Amino acid sequence: MTKNKSQQGIKLFPKILLIMLFVSLVPLGSYWYLNYSRHMVERSTELQHDFKHTSDVLVRKVDSWVDMNERVLRQNTMLPDMVTMDPAKQVPLLKTIAQTYEWLIGAHVIRHDGMSEARSDGQAPRHLGDREYFQQVMSGKPFGAEVVVTRATGKPGLSLAAPIHNAEKDIVGVLFLMSHLTSVSQAVTDVKIGRTGFAILLDETGKAIAHGRPAILKETLQDMRTHPALMNKEAAVRPMVYEAEGKRILTHTQTTQRGWTLITQQDYDEAFASLYVDRRHGIILVISTMILFSVLAYVLAQRLATPIRRLTAVAEQMSLGQLDQTVTGTKRGDELGALARAITRLGISTKMAMASIEMEEKKVA
Repeated sequence: MTKNKSQQGIKLFPKILLIMLFVSLVPLGSYWYLNYSRHMVERSTELQHDFKHTSDVLVRKVDSWVDMNERVLRQNTMLPDMVTMDPAKQVPLLKTIAQTYEWLIGAHVIRHDGMSEARSDGQAPRHLGDREYFQQVMSGKPFGAEVVVTRATGKPGLSLAAPIHNAEKDIVGVLFLMSHLTSVSQAVTDVKIGRTGFAILLDETGKAIAHGRPAILKETLQDMRTHPALMNKEAAVRPMVYEAEGKRILTHTQTTQRGWTLITQQDYDEAFASLYVDRRHGIILVISTMILFSVLAYVLAQRLATPIRRLTAVAEQMSLGQLDQTVTGTKRGDELGALARAITRLGISTKMAMASIEMEEKKVA
């Protein structure tokens, strides 16, 4: 009997629990999922805006710096003493240029044959005809540029060149300026995106000019053409995700006017940390709801099972002929009360029927 009573409560419990969980978790889960999805879209849009804004600001700084150097070149190539191609007149100009602009390492004039006879550093003439920036100018480009490791500093510098034209617009020489990239490198290093985000500036060949984490660069002008951000064109449109060293990285690229590439990146986990908090809270809420409703379902199952067990016991005793049973719960206004009253009436009817049968038997006897 005790076993049957225990089983009665156990059988009701999962049914009640499933109903309660369904009623509570379906709307709760739907709301949480929709809210999480909305937050994901909003956060992705926000990150895209933040990456784009950071890149725009830094690219403008780099472009402005390069434009400034180009203006210096353009202005000085038109000076009468520069056009003469007379070293005696050009050297004083070159020294003045190098002293006036603090970011310049040196200034040279390269003749049509590739020899740099006039130099601001006073060194002996050198042949620079094989330099890429010189060849670019001689091929007709308004400016020639190349990022190289400078001998003076051992660090990346920008070689920038422009043609010197005579009165007939013929190229008679090339004005060459070597600029250190300290200000550009500092601008890149200063970029902070959260705790894990930084920027990388690459030249047009994919070599690192500046890195937000200088310690990572094992060598000057390290080749980074295989960086995942350069392998996916989508990174120039919106931040994309790649994996490195077991971590997911969010990255974005943007190109400068000079053709350099700026890469900004941040750890994915940090970028979407707020979503992880939402997800953790959602999981805690679901687990708490399940525990709460499990307890409620168990209590409710026991409260339902107790009167049912009592009525079942009364019905079993009546079935064995013991009709003088006390039925509890007849005053309840629910279905269990109706069942108790029905069992009471059944007992009374059974007694009356038994009494009538006994009377009939006595008459016959």
